[in-house]
Amino acid sequence: MKSLVCSLALLSAIVLNGQSKYNTTTLEVDGLCGMCEERIENAAYIQGVKKADWSQETHLLELIYNSSKVDEAAIIAAINEVGHDVKNHPATDEQYANIHGCCRFRDPDQRAKHGLGDPLCKPGETHEEHHAHGGKHDH
Repeated sequence: MKSLVCSLALLSAIVLNGQSKYNTTTLEVDGLCGMCEERIENAAYIQGVKKADWSQETHLLELIYNSSKVDEAAIIAAINEVGHDVKNHPATDEQYANIHGCCRFRDPDQRAKHGLGDPLCKPGETHEEHHAHGGKHDH
């Protein structure tokens, strides 16, 4: 019985230690539609990401990831690579240019069609410029 209790205690310690590697965070990611949702979630599912769920209504991407395998910066870079802006981390104009026409979330007409206010980042804005003016937006 004593060895069973010790084994269970050791197993619990191992399980708890393994769970501590997982971080949960939420990122605000700009997008418009179901195609954007699929693109954002697929981009975020890099090695070490356990969950990536973007909401078209809230523009929030819920993430669970293994911090020993990936960090938040790598996930943001992967999302930028497919052309989407993450709050305080705009995609480059070249990255954004590859997005399908109906997914142009920086276009005021497209945003209006979806009932959205200002984009997270201004078109053509660099990461440094975004921070210089406070990175404010209206959703």
